[in-house]
Amino acid sequence: MHSSAIVQNILNIAIETAEEYDANKITEINVEVGKLNWMKSDKLRYVFDILSKDTLAENAELIINETDVKVKCYNCDYTGPISIIHDELLPMVLCPKCGSIGSMY
Repeated sequence: MHSSAIVQNILNIAIETAEEYDANKITEINVEVGKLNWMKSDKLRYVFDILSKDTLAENAELIINETDVKVKCYNCDYTGPISIIHDELLPMVLCPKCGSIGSMY
């Protein structure tokens, strides 16, 4: 399960950092997730609640901030935020300057 591995890494980093500072509790964890990610925020929070049990992060709030995607277009050299066409299987991107589909890197 991909989301559980990601959440476990987030937890490991938070717990290691808390222990370095002799903290006895973690109250919140802030993460940034790009808009093109394949994981839903509610699923990440669900997995977090399960994996954080009996740790310093038990009952902590997982705050997920969605960040804009910035790319450069091969077609017109545009660099900046993009429009996203949501698709269940594969998100597609549109260049806001020239309209190219999937020409980003």
